[in-house]
Amino acid sequence: MTVREPVTDLPEEIVAYRPISPAAAVSVVTGLLALLAAILVYDLGVGTFIFAAVVGLITGYRGLSSVRRYDMAGRGAAKAGLVCSVLALVTGGAVMLYHAMNEVPEGYVPISYEPLQPKGGDLIPATAKELDGKKVYIKGYMYPTDQTTGIKEFVLCRDNGTCCFGGQPKLTDMIQVKLKEPLALDYHTGLRYIAGNFKVEQNQAPGSLGTVLYHLDADYAK
Repeated sequence: MTVREPVTDLPEEIVAYRPISPAAAVSVVTGLLALLAAILVYDLGVGTFIFAAVVGLITGYRGLSSVRRYDMAGRGAAKAGLVCSVLALVTGGAVMLYHAMNEVPEGYVPISYEPLQPKGGDLIPATAKELDGKKVYIKGYMYPTDQTTGIKEFVLCRDNGTCCFGGQPKLTDMIQVKLKEPLALDYHTGLRYIAGNFKVEQNQAPGSLGTVLYHLDADYAK
């Protein structure tokens, strides 16, 4: 029986090699993406950067744990991922606060969809009628249509839960928006910021949505 001698002449770089922790690698990539999403939160939405930051924190913690437990490489990557994820949460919050303080154009009244909801058996409540003819600012989601660019007229919805799956939004959760010249928008699944003259008028919505009660002649749109 032949006994093999242990290998003792391997190059030093092979002997010293340690595999990098996969979690640490994922953490630094996810943390950087979270930081980018936080800067662009106005366009991408809140959920994107929060999700990426949470994943970065979890994988960063696991990366550090695996580095200690299994003597793996990647400590620096895991720490960088954790730092980027924390910075993403701070940056995203700061960007959101800035937009919240500066997003309403001068001369417009910010409103939500709550005053438009039926009350006491009245389909159009008094709170909605009081807004008739006023310059308002509201956030919502574009109902998808066949047109994707250069859109001049669309329905703004309270949320994108039903419309993205082809459902029918509630009558009082829809506002028909007409953009004044030279405004035009491309379809976007994120929040839209619209301001203009609000009208209460039973009319037909574009496409197959049927009747709409609320209208907005918009001179501001983002």
